[in-house]
Amino acid sequence: MAYKKLNELTTKGESMTIKVKVIRIWDSINNATDELMSLDMILLDEQGEVIHATIWKNLIDTYRPQINEKAIYAFSNFKVQESSRYRPLSNSIKIVFMYNTKVKQVNEESDKFQEYYFEFATKDKLLERENKDKQCSDIIGLLTSIKPVQERTIMRNTSSQRTKDIREIELLLLEGEKIRITLWGKLAHYLNEDVIGKHTVVIVTSTMVETSMFKSLSLKSTSATRLYTDLDVTETWQLIDRYSNDETLPKIMEVDKSIQGTVEEQMFYNRRTLQEITEMRHDNPTDQDFVFTSKARIDKIQENARWWYMSCKYCNKMCDKIDEKYYCNNCDKYPNKTTPRYFLRLQISDSITTTICTVFDDEAQRMVNTSISNLLDSLNGSCEDVPKIIQQLYGKIFIFRFKLSNQNLTEGKAGYLVKRTFVPNENLETKFLNDKDKKEQQSNTRGDIDAAKNKNINENKHKTNAEEVKEDNEAISGISNSDEGCNPRPTVKRKETNISTKKNSEEDILHVHKTEHPILYRSQRNRRAPVKYMY
Repeated sequence: MAYKKLNELTTKGESMTIKVKVIRIWDSINNATDELMSLDMILLDEQGEVIHATIWKNLIDTYRPQINEKAIYAFSNFKVQESSRYRPLSNSIKIVFMYNTKVKQVNEESDKFQEYYFEFATKDKLLERENKDKQCSDIIGLLTSIKPVQERTIMRNTSSQRTKDIREIELLLLEGEKIRITLWGKLAHYLNEDVIGKHTVVIVTSTMVETSMFKSLSLKSTSATRLYTDLDVTETWQLIDRYSNDETLPKIMEVDKSIQGTVEEQMFYNRRTLQEITEMRHDNPTDQDFVFTSKARIDKIQENARWWYMSCKYCNKMCDKIDEKYYCNNCDKYPNKTTPRYFLRLQISDSITTTICTVFDDEAQRMVNTSISNLLDSLNGSCEDVPKIIQQLYGKIFIFRFKLSNQNLTEGKAGYLVKRTFVPNENLETKFLNDKDKKEQQSNTRGDIDAAKNKNINENKHKTNAEEVKEDNEAISGISNSDEGCNPRPTVKRKETNISTKKNSEEDILHVHKTEHPILYRSQRNRRAPVKYMY
């Protein structure tokens, strides 16, 4: 039978038969509801061409039992259509199974077909796909960091609210860039801490690029994502050859506790006044958690400070305009694409202290509720003065979550990086202050009780020591009189005791008195006659 090649398929609707190998198969799940939407596959022919195939929900029960991963099939009577969103491949068309699609397994050797197929994206490709739902991305990199599995609440305050496991990993790409990937659900448990200290090459398929901040890209897994480790492909050996040194061994990443829990809990994470943070900064604390929240008012933008900058598409660093072109000093070149970003240097204050903080692009956009591109377009080129929409922030009160840098901590430099802002909730603020007062009162009460206990203990200890000294002196005085020949039987007056000396051996008696009267025992132990005491 003559089969159509995958690169010959069109959307014109003619009847075709193809012979393909099922490279991957997965359930496509709606993340909002966890509802199964379709059964999807990647098909590969003998020429190495690939295409995405979809079986919609109402036909899954019909076709799932007939199709297995890694098997070879002849498919016919299917539909070919444009693929517009969440494409796992760069191919712009896909196959859709119909109610009358024919499935026939082909029993022949599979060595004519590739074992795996990936479309690894470069950093430039990932940047192009940032925050777009058109194309998924395959990546390969050397594992450098891994976080413990955490729980994340999704669809909060809706009927679909639930928790899911997540794990963040960091990969080093062939170009030398590092990216972070969030693995959701079962994928969070695919890797474990056994990889720590071992060079491990990880392939992650069908990810979506969420955002890129500073120098790191952030990706997330999808229901189509598949993970592979140390797969025998060319790129794996390239990574091992280039980066197999001790510095690239994977490490455990610390969990950022400041972003855990509800928004309300995050608002009060390590809450401090600006003065407390300033004093803590100058005290140079050794604690590793240098994230704090503080409630403060925005006074103004720092004088003579720019409120935006043009960033390099490769590193997001500020570019300088030279001869009508933007030059990146960090990359030492003229990038072919630049992006405007917010850069707000704010003077903020509370009832005691004033300081400076910096708010970058994404968080600044949240505060003014306008993208930097739209704002610049509305100014018609007049972008030197601070726009009114930013000036409207003056006098407003926010809760700032700060990240202190090494310069803040070790050199005492002012200026904090704002990681997040929150609009205060006065009811929660009042409750926080009341709870804080209660804790302080309880702490003071416990301190008073402990101080009183210590005072009583010291007084009793002093009294006990004085009594013991008096008793020891009396015992020594009695022994001294006996040694001078007066031969009186020394009697030590003691409180009544339950110890019975009846039928005790000499050793038992001496043991008792050794414990009760050590000084007396030392004076008598060289005398040969047993010593008896009256109680």
